[in-house]
Amino acid sequence: MKYQTWFGVITIAFSSTLLTACDSKVKRDFKAGCQAGGLDRSTCGCIYDKVEAHYSPEFMEKMADVTVRESMQPPEDFNVVMAHAVQQCQS
Repeated sequence: MKYQTWFGVITIAFSSTLLTACDSKVKRDFKAGCQAGGLDRSTCGCIYDKVEAHYSPEFMEKMADVTVRESMQPPEDFNVVMAHAVQQCQS
């Protein structure tokens, strides 16, 4: 019985690590900044997913790249999309 319990714990820990590793560096960095702003991890992940779904993964990567971001004008609706995502994810 002890063996099965430990095997289950190890399996869950390993699965969690794999799921975390599946996030892109851009998403991990976004979530870290978001959490530093005081929101919890799941809310930050939700916000990222909603914004990425509205635009695209490529857009999110460009926004994360400082050299591109400096020369790039964000879409006019970016602040609105971000605010709606925050609102929806905190509900």
